[in-house]
Amino acid sequence: MTDKNKELTWDDFGKTDLLPEGHSLGDVSLMFEKIEDDAIEAQIKKLQDAKTANEVAEQAGDDVPKVKENVAFEDFEKLDIRVATVLECEKVPKADKLLRFKLDDGMGGRTILSGIAEYYPDPQALVGKQVCFVANFEARKLRGFMSEGMILSAQDTDGSYSVVQPSKKIKPGNPVL
Repeated sequence: MTDKNKELTWDDFGKTDLLPEGHSLGDVSLMFEKIEDDAIEAQIKKLQDAKTANEVAEQAGDDVPKVKENVAFEDFEKLDIRVATVLECEKVPKADKLLRFKLDDGMGGRTILSGIAEYYPDPQALVGKQVCFVANFEARKLRGFMSEGMILSAQDTDGSYSVVQPSKKIKPGNPVL
């Protein structure tokens, strides 16, 4: 048995005779309170809500490209954006990314090539749809075909593209304002 006033050292660790026989330890109290299931569920819901809010904020913030430098309204007015109906759409031979659109543009028709083939594995699904396009770009030759404008597409956060379409049927050739 050890002296009551003796200070304990590491050498005393593991000894069983440090307290006299019959020594009372005093009142016992809980070191931690019991956590009820409803409190756990409330904390889990709070964490899930915070995670969802963070994901939404991340999608809205970091994944959205920064706004480009301002342009004068007069420069924007130079663009002639119009609506057309897709008459034909096919993959350009020997070109992985190009689709060739034949459009009813309300002005006699035109052909436009667009680099969105990987997002439209079935180009025929676009036939009959309406698209928005820039009508006053200079025509240029791509892979042996003349492209007479540019189909407008929107890029999603995953990098995929989707053609810009009016929400209701519009007469081909009408402008987008």
